[in-house]
Amino acid sequence: LVETSRALLKEAAPQSIDDVRAAPPLIRFSPQMRAETTALKRFLYANLYRHFQVNRMRVKASRIVRELFEAFLADPVLLPSDYQVENDPMGQARKIADYIAGMTDRYAIREHRRIFSLDHF
Repeated sequence: LVETSRALLKEAAPQSIDDVRAAPPLIRFSPQMRAETTALKRFLYANLYRHFQVNRMRVKASRIVRELFEAFLADPVLLPSDYQVENDPMGQARKIADYIAGMTDRYAIREHRRIFSLDHF
């Protein structure tokens, strides 16, 4: 990146900001590095980001967050008292979002079980 960009800057020799704006991007990867980066991105998307197990976990996580939010909004007494807001639905939604955002994954899973599982009374 540094060597390629240095060569492009030297070749373009911009004298003003207008020269820089008029030129193609001067800071960029070499063609070889661009190809390698593209190959790496394809690999990561196919084998990590879009892997079926990752997708399953993402769906489960979304469900937990959504169901916690809906439960807390429908019944704010499920929240700790510090997160309960009276007579302000928008303020309550914000407090719920803040509460959920502060949860670790494990805590969110545990809270979801406490609220929704019939095994936890």
